[in-house]
Amino acid sequence: MATRRSKPRSRKITKDSSRLVDGTLPVLYIHGIGSQPNPDDLKRNWDLALFGREMGERTHMAYWADILHGGESTSRTKSVNEKSGINVDALLKDAGVSEENEDALNLSHALMKTAGIEPAGVRTRVLPLPAFMRKPIARVFLEALVKDTAAYFFRPKVREEIQKRLRDILPSDNEPFVIVAHSQGSIITLEVLNAIVNNMPIQIEHLVTIGSPLGIREVQDLLSCPLKVPGIVKAWHNFADPLDPVALDKGIGNDFTPYGFIVDEMVVNTHSLQIDGFNPHSAAGYLAHPKVRTDVSRAARIDTHARFLVARDVATNFAVETRQPVLIEILEPGYQAINETIEEMREHEANKEQGRTDLASRIDYAAKQIEGIVGKQNLKDARVDRLRRFIAARLTPTELSLVAQKHKELRVYAVWKSTMKRKLIHRSGRVIQADAAQASYGALGRDIRWAVLDTGVRNDHPHFQTHHTIEAVWDCTKTGRPVLIKQDRDSDGHGTHVAGIIAGSSDDESIRGIAPLSKLVVYKVLDDKGSGEDAWIIKALDHIAEQNENNSDIYIDGLNLSLGGPYDATVYGCGFSPICVELRRLWRAGVLICVASGNEGQVEVTTPEGDVNLNSPMSIGDPANLEDCISVGSVNSDKPNLYGISSFSSRGPTSDGRLKPDVVAPGERIRSCNSRFRKNTEATLYREESGTSMATPHVSGLLAAFLSVRREFKGRPDEVKKLLLRTCTDIQRDRYHQGHGIPNLMRMLLEA
Repeated sequence: MATRRSKPRSRKITKDSSRLVDGTLPVLYIHGIGSQPNPDDLKRNWDLALFGREMGERTHMAYWADILHGGESTSRTKSVNEKSGINVDALLKDAGVSEENEDALNLSHALMKTAGIEPAGVRTRVLPLPAFMRKPIARVFLEALVKDTAAYFFRPKVREEIQKRLRDILPSDNEPFVIVAHSQGSIITLEVLNAIVNNMPIQIEHLVTIGSPLGIREVQDLLSCPLKVPGIVKAWHNFADPLDPVALDKGIGNDFTPYGFIVDEMVVNTHSLQIDGFNPHSAAGYLAHPKVRTDVSRAARIDTHARFLVARDVATNFAVETRQPVLIEILEPGYQAINETIEEMREHEANKEQGRTDLASRIDYAAKQIEGIVGKQNLKDARVDRLRRFIAARLTPTELSLVAQKHKELRVYAVWKSTMKRKLIHRSGRVIQADAAQASYGALGRDIRWAVLDTGVRNDHPHFQTHHTIEAVWDCTKTGRPVLIKQDRDSDGHGTHVAGIIAGSSDDESIRGIAPLSKLVVYKVLDDKGSGEDAWIIKALDHIAEQNENNSDIYIDGLNLSLGGPYDATVYGCGFSPICVELRRLWRAGVLICVASGNEGQVEVTTPEGDVNLNSPMSIGDPANLEDCISVGSVNSDKPNLYGISSFSSRGPTSDGRLKPDVVAPGERIRSCNSRFRKNTEATLYREESGTSMATPHVSGLLAAFLSVRREFKGRPDEVKKLLLRTCTDIQRDRYHQGHGIPNLMRMLLEA
């Protein structure tokens, strides 16, 4: 016999909890249509999406999914097979509404018509879906809307039981609180608040509705209350996505009196931007939107910049049960976990018998626990990988929720998205005075070693054979420690082109790198399509740090990053993403770092006269926004003083107001190594490319050449950077376009 799960636990907001000791207000959640995870998991998921951390007694969930859907669901979004239409009778039967109930049937047909579906007749049972509704996710939510809404309105006992779930957790005093209602939860909230407005001394500081169907006329006609804002509601903000199949009428402000009291705002649900997991009705997608987050946090008097456990761009995917790449940062000994008391921290630190008193042991322990959460059958897909300060993995929302639940035991500081970084694409030595320095000072990069983090390198290219340039090629795209590659093909070719600008030369020396005698250690951190995860880059940085620590002198003097990605100010501070933090560690350990500023200097804007390209300020990418690095923009390669900054080169300032890029270097039509060369065919050995990816290795090569002559500057990146910037050639362009200008190797050597 099937068992029915007992009524979920609910806890009333008491006088002690309604206004918390820190002055913040409690937030009450009420969910919407469809089956849901269990109450604790659902509340945790909403907490993480909205605040980035579990909120404990600060938040409460009015849970009613079990009344209509029985047992809990473990999935966030159902997937369904394509069908010819929606069987209304079957839906009503599932909802416990008799098909003889003409009112319920009429409501169902009316909802279909509102969604743009015209039935063939009044008694039509199967209704075809229009093209825009054929996405599985749209079908799922339209079906749930018909079924749940009909059951709520036409089964009085169900309606009363659902409303009681909300009333049971309302506060018993006159202290203010905040309500966040999703989907059908907004209907329930409105009816409950209107019914108790004169019976209970409560006040709603702020009501936030997301994905609400309250704007649908057919729904309004069945409400048990007038279209009036409850008098106990001080403010009401309604958010809707343009594609949300439940919020069919996006605005409700003009439907309720007093008119204009409700503030309607269209937002793009973060799941509307995804092909995999498209879900414009997702509660997590709404809650993680910056405008919704800010609105709720301000109303509840919660600091919007408070430290989070799960980053917004991770929590935003909690509604879709697919794997996403994440970086789980583990606390070093001596640091307190989020929401952890001092006593709990001391207890963890004193727990030596568990053998987790050093960072490496903590990471190993946490990784084993995460592997246990994932299960043996899913380990291959999860790709759990141990880094120096992080655990990289590809986890589902269910697995991430369990990690968040155990974050104190696992000593998790934060869960970040392992964002994608891409190659930056869009004679030059004399522009930076490298040719003169080679002739005058012998600045050839001898005995200097530079790391190139890119797509790999074609290490059998003749350009690298002349001086045995490539010392090693490490693949960081696989799980586990970096793998040494003897023969790399570099199918993409970006890394080979970049490496050839820094070092090596042709047999006749007619084409040579800026520091031709320097040695290169290449790390493959981008795949054959030119994309890679932060985790792969951090793995390479860990390996570089390890090699430097295991040598009496600095083994790798600098590194080149001709890659980057977008920067999200709502997730981390400018220059403080996980990859920036690890780069800063290397810089402070004595390693020079050159990073491409990005190729986002132009944006296409649609005007009445057509599409036009405009230059874009504040377009510096990540990690080029890091202070402890040298970020490089692009300048015309032939006549930089005349033609100036390349149109594609990203401009500053950074979002926190700092000067970037630091310098500019030749980045247009740069001729360097071609990974797809055909042997014994000289014409195919080299090719031209443009971009800040090409400008950056010019500066890497210049610094390698400088260190080979002024070796006393090895391990002193701050002093080298100051000297580099002080001796640049000013080309009289805006400082946020050119930085300090074009590096000048001769002046650097003269003034050192």
